[in-house]
Amino acid sequence: MKTQLFSIALLVSSFTFAQSWNITGNSGTNSSNNFIGTTDNQPLVLKSNNIEGVRIKSNGNVGIGTANPDAKLHIAQDNTNNQNLVLGKFSSSGPTGGTALVSLTYNSTTANLEVNSTYSGNGFRYGTYGDFNIENEITAPDFGAINFITNKKVQLAIKPNGNASLQGKLEAKELKVTLTPTADFVFDEKYDLPKLEEVEKHIREKKHLPEIASAKVMEKEGVNVGEFQIKLLQKIEELTLYSIDQNKQIKQQSEQLKQLQDENEVLKSQSAKIEKLEQQVQKFLSTQK
Repeated sequence: MKTQLFSIALLVSSFTFAQSWNITGNSGTNSSNNFIGTTDNQPLVLKSNNIEGVRIKSNGNVGIGTANPDAKLHIAQDNTNNQNLVLGKFSSSGPTGGTALVSLTYNSTTANLEVNSTYSGNGFRYGTYGDFNIENEITAPDFGAINFITNKKVQLAIKPNGNASLQGKLEAKELKVTLTPTADFVFDEKYDLPKLEEVEKHIREKKHLPEIASAKVMEKEGVNVGEFQIKLLQKIEELTLYSIDQNKQIKQQSEQLKQLQDENEVLKSQSAKIEKLEQQVQKFLSTQK
């Protein structure tokens, strides 16, 4: 009887040991039969210091910092941590022991890369049609800008209203600015083309062209490239009208000069005839004496 009880106890012990995982490692396991997890419709929870760190739901979704992951990997945003997910880190500096090479984070004061910054839309994603999108669906005009920061300064900012600011030079092979209306109103028959005397007076008094900001104003307030280009086009079109008018005057004066030259030739011919006639009269009178 004792021998039978000992055999049963040894069998139970062996069975129990076969179903356990050693904290020093295991060997001879088969992933089809040996695993850490659940076999019923319950999540697998991993804790440290009795605080939940990772949860794997029965549908396979993995959550870090959330008890209800709604994606294959769901990392909850935490306003108190500087970094939620870090890939690669320099160990020489940084507030958490190193500087992140790639960091996904949301924080009220620190943001290396915000994902899903509106809590409902996509912030950083690979698009449906092969696009690569950085999005922010916030519609408030003063909040939710997409910022590009270097040297601890916002070097490029794209605001929700569509405005963008760049702290530095912009170099491009081609730049297209679309703005309406254009300056073709100058060619309207009803357009009141300024007199050149008025333009001259304005330049003499103001030291800049009419309707064009002065150099001091440009230095202080900057220049709207689109509006400035249209203003320049307006002045070019006005100058074209001045040139056309001047060309008409020159052509008219040329015709008048040609007419005067023709009349002068006729007068010369008549003068020569008169002079010749006078000579003949003098000669005739001299023979009569």
